[in-house]
Order: sequence, then C-alpha cells, then structure tokens
Amino acid sequence: MTHGTMRETVCWCFSNTNHRDNGNPALVITTIKRVMMGVFLFFLSATGLYAEDRKNEEIIIVSESWADATEKDGTGLYWDIMRQIYEPLGYNVINFTTNYSRSVYLVQTQKMDIFLGSYIDEQEDILYPRWHFDAEHVAAAYKPSVIKDWQGQESLQGRTVGWVKGYGYDEYLVRTDFAIQEVKNRRQGLSLVDSERIDMLIDAYSEIEEAFQENNKVDRRDFAVSVLTNLKLYPGFSDSERGKALRDIYDQRFELLLYNGQIAALFKQYEWEFFPFEVNSDK
Repeated sequence: MTHGTMRETVCWCFSNTNHRDNGNPALVITTIKRVMMGVFLFFLSATGLYAEDRKNEEIIIVSESWADATEKDGTGLYWDIMRQIYEPLGYNVINFTTNYSRSVYLVQTQKMDIFLGSYIDEQEDILYPRWHFDAEHVAAAYKPSVIKDWQGQESLQGRTVGWVKGYGYDEYLVRTDFAIQEVKNRRQGLSLVDSERIDMLIDAYSEIEEAFQENNKVDRRDFAVSVLTNLKLYPGFSDSERGKALRDIYDQRFELLLYNGQIAALFKQYEWEFFPFEVNSDK
C-alpha cells in the first residue's frame, strides 16, 4: 500500500462513516477506532519493510576513544545508543576510532557518516540534530600555586589556556579574553600546565581525571580541577542528503527510545555519572 493509497483509504472510511452511521456516535467511534488501528498496522508493516530495504546498509560512525563511551573494541554507552537507533531499521553500524580532529574531518569530507560527539554548531559543514545524547562537565585543570584565587570563568582573563586540537571551547565560554594554545592530547596539556608553560587545561572533567592516571610525570596533588560549565553533546552528520536522512532518523528514534525508557536503561547499565534529560527515569 502506498502512502497515497493509505490517505485515500482513510478519507473514504471517514466519508462513508457520515453517510452509513447517520450520526450514531457509537458507530462513528467504532469506525474511527478501526481506521486508526489500520493506520497503525500500516506503519508497523512499513517499518518492517524499511528495515528489510536497509538490510546490511552500512553506517560508519567515527569517534575519539572515550572510556566506557566509545571504546576501541566497539563497546561503550555512546556506541550502544547509536546501535539502538539504527540497527532495528536494518542498518549495519560500523565503528571507527581516531583522534577528534580527524573524526570531524572524515565527516566534513563525507568519507564517513557521523562523528561523536560535538557541542551544538561547533563545527562547520556539519548537520546537527535536535536531540543531544549526553552532556558533560567542562572543567579547568590548573595549579593553585599559579592561580591562587579561583573565580570560575573570570579566572581565564589574560591567561594562556590549552585544550585538545579541534575543540572550540571559546565559543561556549563567557570570557574569551585569553590566549589559546592547542595541544595534541590531554597528557601533553597537563605537562604544559605542570611546567607552567600554560596556565590551565580545559576539557571534560572525566577526561582530565583519566589523563592524570595516564600521565605519571605529573602529581595530581599539585593540581585543582574546577567545573566551568555544562555542555550538551550531539552527533555530527555529514552535510549531504544521506546525512539529512540519517539525522532525521536519529531525532525520531532517539526521542522514541528516550520516552520508552531504553536510553535511561543504557545510562543505568553503564552507571553513568548523570542523566541529562528531564524525563522519568530511575537515574
């Protein structure tokens, strides 16, 4: 049944209801229920056909490796969310791991379909959806011996601030009157703060703490880590017709999974720090 045929069928049923039932409310309601059930069954069938049509069609999703979120072995909360969105429709989700700036480049040049994750409108030539999939505490790591009186974002004024290449934190901070030095990775950034070549490193709070564990050349006790702001994380889609279609599917499916509790279940499974959505959940 085509969409046009479905519309014609619905219109025919409602039109004939008026003549056949002669205004009998009970009969009208019964007929309407039958029509709506038919429409529901049509869409249910169409979803199955859509999944069959998309069987084995690949979607390539690229990301930096984040602990418990986008692990190199394909496990993690974010990978699982994307699989829940696309695989029931018949897509074969392929995960690819590289550094952040290359992830963005591969999607901007349409070599891959989606990258994780981005702040809203952070990158050019990228399509953004309505729904975020997570949010993170953005923090600054600094030495109290250098910045003695921490005043939140006001403490950035006149400082030299570092972050990983490709991150655009200056677009989301109130204070922007500071010098920026991009670093290759967080470990390098912490070393630069430790040697006082930069004043602070900005990144997600959890990523900074993980970098301390990986960098045995710095002493965590010499540092303070303070939250600057909270930012939502979005998938970034290639700016193409295919990207638009995948973005629309993402928004529709994510909303469905959010309100039926499946997103909350994944967050709970991974014992995530917090649940950045205002819906009923056990989180």
